[in-house]
Amino acid sequence: MTNFRGPAMAALVSLSACSVQERNFAGAGGAGGGDGAGTTEHSSASAGTSASAGTSASTGTSASTGTSASAGTSASAGTSASAGTSASTGTSAATGCTQVEDCFNGGDDDCDDAVDCADSDCAEGAVCLTAPTNFEPGVVVDATEPCPDGFTAKETLLFRGLSGSGCEGCGCTPNPTDCAADLYLYADESQCEADEAGTRGTLAKRVGFTCDAKPINNGFIDWGGVRAGLFDVIQSCTATGTAIPAPATWKESRKFCHASAGAGCGAGEACVPRQASPATQCALVSGSATCSGYARRESDWFRGYNDTRTCSSCACTASGGDCNYVRVELGNDYSCFDHAQISQGGRYCGYAYSPPAHLVGTPTSSTCTARTNLSGSLDPTGQSTLCCVE
Repeated sequence: MTNFRGPAMAALVSLSACSVQERNFAGAGGAGGGDGAGTTEHSSASAGTSASAGTSASTGTSASTGTSASAGTSASAGTSASAGTSASTGTSAATGCTQVEDCFNGGDDDCDDAVDCADSDCAEGAVCLTAPTNFEPGVVVDATEPCPDGFTAKETLLFRGLSGSGCEGCGCTPNPTDCAADLYLYADESQCEADEAGTRGTLAKRVGFTCDAKPINNGFIDWGGVRAGLFDVIQSCTATGTAIPAPATWKESRKFCHASAGAGCGAGEACVPRQASPATQCALVSGSATCSGYARRESDWFRGYNDTRTCSSCACTASGGDCNYVRVELGNDYSCFDHAQISQGGRYCGYAYSPPAHLVGTPTSSTCTARTNLSGSLDPTGQSTLCCVE
């Protein structure tokens, strides 16, 4: 009996060892074919562990994922594999390399011998923009908009279409329109009636709206009529206010956002963030410059202005007043009223005793126009050229 059990036990041990080996193979395959996990399990089997230990070896396979608790030597090997993964990141930190390239700092951040725009990592977000000496790459936005990411190095406001001629601040108040008429006396009535052209007679007196009761014939009784010349319109305004130059204004304003440019481009180029709208991608150049390599050139932008304008004192011009509704009232015997009325340019052929005369009626009011003289000039400064991609 003893001899029979010995060979039987040996055969059982041999079968158990074979089962362990198959699990090791299956375990290696389940772990994705990793060599380290297969070797670890095989070492556990060769150590003569029991079937139970073989199960632990299977747990050792899980140790390669860092979750095994106690698989003896295999667990230690699993920990080693995990440490090996960490070593990759640690090595990058030790050499100063990162896994991400900063495309606009001029450095090879991921240590692949390609800087900024020359690195394939930057192909989608960066572009090489033509930027010879004195060209400042950037983008153009509305004056009130913030600058986009990658273009916050500096801001420059640009303007075009400067205007501001003339002066303002003056006012005018119209004064009442006044009238005056020259009166001419005829020697006798026949002379008056014969003066169809209205050119004869002797100048006697100039009259206005006020009657002073003094006769127009200066005390002489004998006379044959009176003629009124064309009325003089007397109109004026009173100036008010202080004249100052009109404010300087721009027709259009824009903001140029300067790029934080990187490297990795050819000579005369700069690495800048790529924009979704290429029309905004531009370069700024002082003065009037050519834009070789760009689709659009705008050289009428400026950065400010110089204002030397001054205005003279306010004055006014009156116009529009007239005496069309005014008449000469001819009196009698030192009384100013009710003898006869004469329109401008008309005549009265008759006699009155020592007649005074004055104007009656309502003149048409005047309107006023302010005036002042402008000297000096308003000139834009800081001419700049925008060279844009499209």
